[in-house]
Formats: sequence, C-alpha cells, structure tokens
Amino acid sequence: MQERWLNLYKELVNTDTGFDIDLQTKLSRTSFIAQELKQMGFSVFQEEAAHVGLIGDGPYLTLIGHLDTVFKEGEAQKRPFRIENDVVRGPGVADMKGGVITLLATVEKALKDGIESLCVILNVDEELGSKTSKTTFEKYATQSLCCLSFEPGGINGEIVSSRKGIASMSLVVKGKKGHASRLEEGANAVVEACRKIDAIYSLNGKIGSLTINPTIINAGEKSNVTPDLCNTYFDVRFSTQQEFEQCREVLSELCSKPSINGTSCELSIQVRRPSMEFHSEMKKAVEQAFERVSVRFDYQHSSGGADSAFFYQFGVPTIDGLGITGVRFHSEEEYALLSSFETRVALSLEILRYFNSNRGE
Repeated sequence: MQERWLNLYKELVNTDTGFDIDLQTKLSRTSFIAQELKQMGFSVFQEEAAHVGLIGDGPYLTLIGHLDTVFKEGEAQKRPFRIENDVVRGPGVADMKGGVITLLATVEKALKDGIESLCVILNVDEELGSKTSKTTFEKYATQSLCCLSFEPGGINGEIVSSRKGIASMSLVVKGKKGHASRLEEGANAVVEACRKIDAIYSLNGKIGSLTINPTIINAGEKSNVTPDLCNTYFDVRFSTQQEFEQCREVLSELCSKPSINGTSCELSIQVRRPSMEFHSEMKKAVEQAFERVSVRFDYQHSSGGADSAFFYQFGVPTIDGLGITGVRFHSEEEYALLSSFETRVALSLEILRYFNSNRGE
C-alpha cells in the first residue's frame, strides 16, 4: 500500500464514527474523505447521512461504502491504528474503513484508465440500518449501471455474491387479566405467545434458508396477575423474496388461530433490507476479472444484510465484499490483512472496466 493511502487509512481508523455519534458530526469528521474525491475531480455534496461524489453523466458505475463503525466514542483512542507485520488493527479497520481506502484507490486508477461516469456514495449510518441513507442509495440505484460495494472480504479473499434480506417482526398477543390463582378468570397472553413462538421457531429449515428467531420478549405486570399482553420481537433473514412471501403467508395463517380462548394475535413484519442475489451480468464481469488478474476467490453467501441490496432490488448488477480482507468484524479482535489491498483494487478495477466497455450494449 502506498504511503499516501496508508496515512489516509490511519487517519480514518483513528477517527471515531460510532453508533453513539450523531450523523452530522460523523459527516463533519469524515469530510477529509470527501475532500479526496474533490481532488480527483468529483462534484461532491452532502446528503443527510452520506457524502456523494459524481463525475461524468449517468448511468453511473457506482461504488459504495460506509464510514461508521459499531464502536463507541473514545474507542480510537483506546485502540489506535497499528500495523504488526501484515496485520492491521484498530476500530473498524476491516469493516469497513479499509474498504473505503480500497474504494478510493480503485476510483483513482479508474479515472487514470479513462473511466468516467462514476458515482461514489459513502454513508455514515450503515451500522444503524441505513434508515436515513436508504433514500440516497435508492435514488442513485435507478441511475446506476452496476454497483461495487467495499464491505470487507473474507480472510481467504472470499467475495460476497449474495446476501440475505433482513426483516423485523413483532408479535403482539392480547389476553385478559385475572387473579393468577384463578385460571378461569383470565386468558394468559404469555402462554399463548409461548405456543406461537414455538410454532414460529419450528419454521426454521422448512422455508428454504430462511431463519426466524425470537430475540426480545416483554410481558407481565405483577406476579399475581394473569398477563393480558405479551410483545415478542423476531429477527428474520431470507435469501429470496419468494422465501419472505411464503413465510408471511404461513405466519398469517398461524396467528389467525388462537389456542386459548380470549386471546388474539397481531403480527407486524417489515423488511429493513432486501435480499441480494448474484446477477448473471455481474457474474460474467467477476469471472472475467479473475482471469485478467490471474487470481480466483470463492463466492460467499452472507447471512448479514448490507447496502448493496438496495441496488439489486432495482435490478442493478451488484457485488460485495471487495474491500480489504479481514476477520472478527464488530469486535475488539478485528483485523485486516494489508497484503490483500493491491489485489482487491486490481480486481475491482477490472470489474469497472467490464461494465465501462459494455456500456450501451
């Protein structure tokens, strides 16, 4: 890695951009990254939760990454950027500040290669679910020819060709209060919820690769009162829209039939991130890139959601995991491999070349 990129990498990792910092502050703190794009010739502007850089006219070859981390304010001071042989450590060093540096280096080479019509989006709320930046991604997805995302690659160089979508689901069971010693007086919402939770959990393994897991339960007021309300939160992950729709149909049927008289169920399910599948055109581009850089990495299906899926939902050929490789993301043991940098840049550049040469076909 050139000294210029190494210094920028260090500065970015040593800049706190955690979940407990407001969006505007994170945008302000990372303005030096936006300045790098300006120096390359991009028109750069700030949206509510993202820096956006444009050069040329659409449809764009779009590159995306996030500048935020899962670590609290002060973490960079506790664990500043450091290099031990080939290993780089520090908060967000792989996920995904190393990916942002990989993105910038790729863009610089692309411009030198004569590739224009580029769009770069760097958001600061990905670890919060991209609730604010989602509108920015969707706006530019409709103007994009392809999307390259620089989330970290796997420790062995794996790239992410597909991702699960994420949905939030809540189950509200209502019952009837009564004295806890007189079962006939009440309708126990907790018991009904437990029966529904068990039935819902049993769907795992029955609808493709969909997973559905209860994670938070709230119920009860006093130890001697039959609870009349129970709220349960579920994490739902799905690989295809078909899996999600099938799940929703089964859940609707299941929740329409209470097992305890006097109870009722209300189900709410909302997609937070769509799923991402491997687009056939992107597969062609990646396979050609492998040949040209004389290297091959495994494809990986990730259970984690990411911003790349916002592009796939509009039919945009998308690939993820092009960032510097690493492991132990979201933990104090996270690290990245510095030696992976040049190969990731070369691979990403070849993918851009493919779409640039096929523009208009």
